Amino acid sequence: MTGAMYAAIGGLKAHMTKLNVIGNNVANVNTVGYKAQRMTFRESIYTTSKSGSNGGVTMGGNNPSQIGYGCSVGSIDLNMSPSTYSPTGVGLDCMLTGEGFFMVGDKINYVRDETDPDNPITTGHGIKSASDLTEPYLTRVGDFWVDADGYICNRDNKVLYGFARVQNPNYNPNPTKDDLEAAKTKGIDIESATIISTELVPLRIPLSAAAPTKDNGGIVTKTVDGKDVDVNLWEEGDPVYPFLNASGENRYASYKDGAKNPEDTANKAPLNSTQIAVAQNTNENRVSDEMPVQLKSMAIGPDGSITGTCEGETVVIGYVAIASADSPDGVTHMDGSYYKAMGGAGNLRVAALVDLPTSYLGNQKVPENDTDPQPVAADRILSDSKNSIKNGGLEASSTDVANEFAEMITTQRGYQANTRIITVTDQMLEELVNMKR
Repeated sequence: MTGAMYAAIGGLKAHMTKLNVIGNNVANVNTVGYKAQRMTFRESIYTTSKSGSNGGVTMGGNNPSQIGYGCSVGSIDLNMSPSTYSPTGVGLDCMLTGEGFFMVGDKINYVRDETDPDNPITTGHGIKSASDLTEPYLTRVGDFWVDADGYICNRDNKVLYGFARVQNPNYNPNPTKDDLEAAKTKGIDIESATIISTELVPLRIPLSAAAPTKDNGGIVTKTVDGKDVDVNLWEEGDPVYPFLNASGENRYASYKDGAKNPEDTANKAPLNSTQIAVAQNTNENRVSDEMPVQLKSMAIGPDGSITGTCEGETVVIGYVAIASADSPDGVTHMDGSYYKAMGGAGNLRVAALVDLPTSYLGNQKVPENDTDPQPVAADRILSDSKNSIKNGGLEASSTDVANEFAEMITTQRGYQANTRIITVTDQMLEELVNMKR
């Protein structure tokens, strides 16, 4: 057979691949968060029958003579540019207006451990190698809801990741002037009972506080005007925020009667739970069995904050983490609407949509015998001001039906033209065989 027939066969295969890409785009014309693909052709190998020359003193030069052998698939690209907003009216539905991804995964904690080579990605913030971050998944679909355990999930039951509001391990309800000066010098917040953690964790609604009793520490006796009076430190149903910690060590001393007691090693709050809230108004030494607090009017704000109302007060659960790759078109498409930042994506930068000053230690690995750990610059939450969130809707498919139909026509004609080459080549071979009769 001749080279023309092989070239045409290669053209048929390449055009069929392009038709598969077009068919997939058209099939997902109404798939939320879908990013259309584009296929390009590439010339195949060439043979040289005569080399070119630059010429000499008496003779001119000549161009090389080459014959090509068809085409092949050049690339199949993703266009990750933001698409149009499709309103749904669901409070927790949201879309990113710029480039970037939501992070969803299992109900486990991703922490940074610089000493563990098998766990290089352990922080949700900072610039790390994208090829090392295999979990969580990346997605553009923000169809979130609250499951029975209080986790913010998507419709595939994967948990949304972000930066949660937690108990402040350095909180001092009655700080002295010296305490405030020392905290300011160290850059530590001791006045806020709760702060935003820098640790990348599954976002969950706070638990509902148990009824205060003397046994669980909810009722304390104080002397007022010479008389002992029982005082409630919380009310039943108040939001209970978790302690979070990467190292799993009981590093922070407890507070008794509003005063920090560093010698009280037996009652230190365990900070190793990121899935279940463990706080002072349940039981510091066991998993809380209280239900998630009942929140109304839940929504995700433009700054990524997840809020709701409880007893007329606004409760901020946390902030959505947004992942941005150096090359967003280079992410690897997984099943469904999920991507992973593997080879081709470059570095992955995880940030919040708003500047979140925090002094919490977050994911930093704490050295042993460190009784006064300090926040470091590498543990700060990065801010991504280029993106924002629109709530009450999802991102529509980026498939352009008119463009896909035009590509379909040119692909069909290209396929048809290649079949004609095969037909003509076959006729020529038939004439050659029939020369001897």
